[in-house]
Amino acid sequence: MKTISIHISDSDYEWLSIQAKQRMMTVAQIIEEMVREASESAEKETEYLLSDPKMKDRLLKSRNSTEEIPYEVVREKLGI
Repeated sequence: MKTISIHISDSDYEWLSIQAKQRMMTVAQIIEEMVREASESAEKETEYLLSDPKMKDRLLKSRNSTEEIPYEVVREKLGI
């Protein structure tokens, strides 16, 4: 298993510790569980998007694109 270094704020660590105690797990196990759930969710979403031919085409064009859009422009276009 690959080890990844992460930085957690004190408040986040406190929340994770509470979750770990409630589930009788270690903080590392809680983090692994959260990462696994996020990964599974992303895989399901990708599978769903790729099931639509139009969306698959858009995703492939985007992946292969060399055009870069600044982060601030993307946020503005999305209204966030």
